[in-house]
Amino acid sequence: MRTNAKVLLVKIIVIIATALFSAQQTSVALGAPVSFPEHEIQNHNLKRHPGKIAPSPLKPLESEFPDLYIEQSVKLGLKKVLPEPLNRNVGFSAGYDRWKKIPTMKVDYLFPLKAWPDKTIFFQPRLNLDRTNECFSFGLGFRQILTSDLMVGFHAFHDWVRPRFSQEDALKQAGVGFELSALPGRHSDLTFSANLYLPINERISLGPNRDMMIREALPTGADAKVSFLLPAMVDYLDIRLEGQANSYKGERTDTNGYKAGLTLKTRDGMFNATFEHGRDSRFGENYKVEGKISLTFDWAELFNGGNPFSAPYKTSSTRYARKLRDSLHDRVFRKYDLPADKNETRYTLMADTSEDTLFLSGGFVDLPNATLTIQTSRSPWEDFGEVTTNEKGAYSGTLKLERGIYQLRLVHKPTGRVSNVKTVVVDGPPINKE
Repeated sequence: MRTNAKVLLVKIIVIIATALFSAQQTSVALGAPVSFPEHEIQNHNLKRHPGKIAPSPLKPLESEFPDLYIEQSVKLGLKKVLPEPLNRNVGFSAGYDRWKKIPTMKVDYLFPLKAWPDKTIFFQPRLNLDRTNECFSFGLGFRQILTSDLMVGFHAFHDWVRPRFSQEDALKQAGVGFELSALPGRHSDLTFSANLYLPINERISLGPNRDMMIREALPTGADAKVSFLLPAMVDYLDIRLEGQANSYKGERTDTNGYKAGLTLKTRDGMFNATFEHGRDSRFGENYKVEGKISLTFDWAELFNGGNPFSAPYKTSSTRYARKLRDSLHDRVFRKYDLPADKNETRYTLMADTSEDTLFLSGGFVDLPNATLTIQTSRSPWEDFGEVTTNEKGAYSGTLKLERGIYQLRLVHKPTGRVSNVKTVVVDGPPINKE
């Protein structure tokens, strides 16, 4: 029994050593992950021991299974090889969708075209390949620091979206956005952004059986986000309020929602808690409560017989004051990959009989002033007559048929569009052929 306990202890030590091999210190999280802002980690420069700077905690894992490990490996690799200013401006993730067996990738980069100490003109391209769509976007914007406590920005963007591996025309969307960043005083911090989205084109296609018209367009919409770090109240705790609201509308799409949250974070980085409430027109009301305890592990303290666990940072009585210049080249916050508004309209055929007379009516909404061929079938289909649509794509007409059971449909031969099939019974007198 004692031998088994020793073997188990050795296995536990080997597992812990393997997990910590790639980093001198790491964080142990309980609950949901929370990351620390890069500028806060660097500029605090807090020391756990004299002459020994605590490194940045590893970024938390995200729940995008199965892309999880690939994405985090790429992020960690970019962080190691790219300079910090460049790493802040680039967002890159890659993965592999095991259900559809295709690679996925997302690249987002803010490139300063022209930079001054108090303003910048930037270009922001973005490529996203997910399991269903491929989306390319680019934006052009301007930011300027008006005073030491106020910065404003404006940007415009254009998006192209289409199904993955498709040769269809892309859905297009354009929009504009506004940003405001302020330092109201007492080390508080306020950011606000709002965006407007406008569709440019509409994609029209036929259904699999060519019996319906499918119209797709990106929705019209707007969204806004605000974040406010409250003035310092106590020396050890920071409180942040956040809120978001959105509304996206189309012919069939009507999506709107909001989200409000409260975040509490100790300045030593050990404790973090988030309380969130939101409502969405698709998923209803929701609540979220998350907490995290983060500790660093020091092998030297363990070997010296001390407590190897401690808070990531030494508590500071002075909150780090953000400089607006640090945000000049932050990536734009806005909604990407809006769901397409999809409207399906079938080509209709309605039929009724009275003795030997058949009455037809219906519509081909995208074919105004077009000639349609009436086909009847007892196998195979045979042309029986023609009918013409009006300027709105509607039609009506009559036919004389002999007694029997018929299947009817209308065909627009130049495009292959077909109506639904109707079965009618004609039990009136036969047509006199003399």
